[in-house]
This record gives sequence, C-alpha cells and structure tokens, in this order.
Amino acid sequence: MSEMNLKTHVDDIINALKDDSKGEVSREELEKELEKFIEYGVPIEQAKQTLIKKFGGLAVLTSSTPSERTLISELKPNQSSVKLLGHVIAINPKEVTVKGENRTIYYGILGDESGTIPFTSWGTLDVEKGDVIEISNAYTREWQGAVQLNLGDRVSVEKTEKDRLPKSAFEPKKVKLKDLRSGMGKVDLTARVLEISARDTDVNGETKKVFSGVIADQTGKAQFTSWHDFMIKEGDVLRINGGYIKAWKGIPQLTFDSTAIVKKLDKSKIKKDDLEVNQMLLHELIEKRGALDIQVEGTVIDIRPGSGFIHRCPECKRVIQNDECNLHGQVKGLLDLRIKLVVDDGTGAVGSILNRDITEKILGKTLTDVKNMTQEDILEKINNKLFAKTIILRGNALGDDFGTTLIVREAKLAEINVVEEAEKIVNELEELL
Repeated sequence: MSEMNLKTHVDDIINALKDDSKGEVSREELEKELEKFIEYGVPIEQAKQTLIKKFGGLAVLTSSTPSERTLISELKPNQSSVKLLGHVIAINPKEVTVKGENRTIYYGILGDESGTIPFTSWGTLDVEKGDVIEISNAYTREWQGAVQLNLGDRVSVEKTEKDRLPKSAFEPKKVKLKDLRSGMGKVDLTARVLEISARDTDVNGETKKVFSGVIADQTGKAQFTSWHDFMIKEGDVLRINGGYIKAWKGIPQLTFDSTAIVKKLDKSKIKKDDLEVNQMLLHELIEKRGALDIQVEGTVIDIRPGSGFIHRCPECKRVIQNDECNLHGQVKGLLDLRIKLVVDDGTGAVGSILNRDITEKILGKTLTDVKNMTQEDILEKINNKLFAKTIILRGNALGDDFGTTLIVREAKLAEINVVEEAEKIVNELEELL
C-alpha cells in the first residue's frame, strides 16, 4: 500500500477516535498496527474497524469510508443488500430476450481473498477484467447447489484501488486435484493431461478456439478448459498457475486463459502408471457434491423405484411413462433395463444409477434373456442379487438439489472373506471390552 493511502486510512481512524477514545494513541502506533493487519492479509476496512474498537472508539466510520464488507466465502443463498469488494476475474456480455425485448446482460467471475463467485449483471456494467470493484445492494441466489451473485437494478458498482484488497486475493493457492472446490479462487497445480480436444465457439461475435479435456494427479481427476492455445498435448505434465475453479453439477472444472502461467514439466514427474482410481468414502463424496471418475464401496441398502424394466423415448432417449414423452408427446417407447440403488459405507449414503450394460453384467442375463419376465419378477431377481450385498462402483458423481448421485461406469460385487471379516469384528469387540 502506498504511503499516501496508508496516511488516509490512519486519518479515518483518528477522526473516528476523536470523541470516543478512552485514551490517546499516537499516529505512529496506529500506522504500525495497521501495517501489521495489512501484512497478515486482513481487509483494510475490517482492520480499521478493529483498531477503532481496540483503542476505545465507538463511532462508525464516516460515509466517505465504506462499511465492513462480506467475504465471498461467507455468502449464502437468498441474501439481499450484499456488499462486496473484489476483482473481476472474467466478464462477458450476452444477448438475451426478456419479455420479447433484446437485452444485453453480463456474466463473469468475481474474486477476493476468500474465494470466487459467478455473477450476473442485468444492467450496463462498465468494468473490465482485472478491475477491483466495490459492490453494494447486490443479492444472491442458488443454482445447481451453488451460490450466485446477481447485480440488479438497485446495485451500485464502483471501481476502486487495487491495494484495497490484500495480496492474497491475487495469489494462486497451491492445491491437489482432490482439493478442488467451486469458488476457491485462483489455484496453482501440477497434473498430467489424459485427454484434450479443441472446438470453435463464438465469443462476442468472433470465432475462438477453446481447448478442453481431462487432467489427473495422484489424488484424482478433473475436467479443464483453456481459452488460450498453450500447445498442450495428451501426455503432457503441466504446472498451471492462475487457473480458477467452476463447477457443473458439483464436478469441479479448472478454467484458465492467457493470464495463467502454463509450464510443461518432465513427464516422469507424474507417470501415467501412477494414476490410480480415486477411492472415496461416501461422506467425502457428499461434502464435495460431485467428482470425476471416482470409486466407492458400500452395502446396497435399497433398490429404488425406477429399477427393472423402463421405456425410453426413441427420439431423446429420456425415460417415459405410459408411452408419453414430455418433449415428443405420444411415442412408442423402447424397452430398456436399469438399476437404481442406494449404497451405504457407514459414513454416508448416496444414490447410484446402473445402465443397461452394467445391469446385464450384474444379473448375468441380457435384456433379451429377461424381456418376457414380469416387472415383479425382474425386481425380485435384482433384489436377490444385490440387496444387503457389498458392491464396488466407479463413475462420475453429480450433485443437485436432491443430493449426490453416482452415474456408474463399472460395477462389481465385492468378494468378502467371511472368516476374515468375523475375526476382524471379534478383534474390534475385544478392544472395546
């Protein structure tokens, strides 16, 4: 922080202490205390209020000095009159039709020292990527389990000095892929590229090439999107410094552009053979809400409705009832087979969906083999095969308003050694006595 700005902030504190302070405090002492707070990354307005209280002041800072703000990490759904201080990580215009009228809205990502949040502005927004802005009278909403910031008609957005945010607001956090969470701010990570592809997309009327794929380290996998051509190839081991995290249905996604520092490392740093499937306890999965390519193990405690024979729309492949599709109306449904179950590992429980191929492997029968059975018979067969059995599932976990669901790619019943399990239980009981 510049010397002039520091003096201005100290003046604010001295003015607030004039009438209410129980004792005198020198300017030098205030400057030293304030510099210490700034060094530790405390937001400047919070630091000033703390010092006023410390030295016996009761007055609130004058209107020329903004009141205490809310950190992004503290935001909850359905809050109003939200006040934030942050820097614009990304911003893009979008043309939409509202009540028959064309309208330009802006969407992007705002960050501070605690994390990031997606925002949407429904009015003109004269800010650019990199600007530090102060926002008043915003409100929040929840979408797909995540908090979003909305800038409506009452909002006030003002550009301000960059040094009003602590340095930590701009510095990437070093993380492993298993630690990725939506809204955690800029990150610094090292991973191996497992898949990559390119596509053309329209950005503000211009065609831009975007690269996306899957990266992995020894702790897990994640999807990524790069808005700049870093000449990335499958098999590259990269250190990506300056990406940020978004999420789709709970699955974290790394996004970065030309402002990020991407460095290719020796491929031996993360060997492909060292990348194992990420095994998770169910309570961890529930806390994360979603994850890419993970494996869980648990006991089947419920075979849910919607299992067994189902019918799908021949056009969109959605599940239909009474030969009627919500999109395509009356159709002749295609017979299919699936299992919806709930597994519990003692730490938590999640729902899982097994498609036709996996269901056939579990049952040891094809759809053709069982299509002449009744729904009651096929459900009885599924229950006999799975209920109260231990099963190992691998796939992608998606989170929404109804919880976490595992979309299964692989499934197999666990082989349990009854003698070993019995001895383990006996030993555990003896330790309790």
